[in-house]
Amino acid sequence: MKKEKVIESCYSQLRKVTPLDFDCGKICDGKCCKGDEKTGMILFPGEEEFIDKNMKIFKNKEGDTVAVCNGSCDRNKRPLACRIYPLFPLLTSTEGKDAVEVIFDYRADCPIISEGYDINRRFEKAVRRVGKYLLLNEETKAYYKELSQVQEDCIKLLEKFL
Repeated sequence: MKKEKVIESCYSQLRKVTPLDFDCGKICDGKCCKGDEKTGMILFPGEEEFIDKNMKIFKNKEGDTVAVCNGSCDRNKRPLACRIYPLFPLLTSTEGKDAVEVIFDYRADCPIISEGYDINRRFEKAVRRVGKYLLLNEETKAYYKELSQVQEDCIKLLEKFL
């Protein structure tokens, strides 16, 4: 499947679901929508053409393409990272077979996590499906594997301190 079709399919899965059954931006005054040069949302391959043109796009020091919002955007043109936040569909592999496990994104600074809100189950299931769609294109799959490795590295580091 072409990477652009994968991204469209991911967007479709998340079109009508959100982490909570109300606007979670009211909890933190939309903190996740107010990025800067250090806190943008990473874009998946093929995604740049789909996002709001008012977002600033740049390469971070790791070489990832990142989008930064000015505080508001067309919700239908948000990056995938915004749509799945604060969760992450962690790609794992057991005996050569890929699996997707939904976890809290360890890079997220979100009151949904820190204050223990119950995540909408429909949202969680949609995030899992997104992980499976990302496997349908070699370029999105390779990038997804890299991001999953970052999450696993964070998990291992946190376990050392707990």
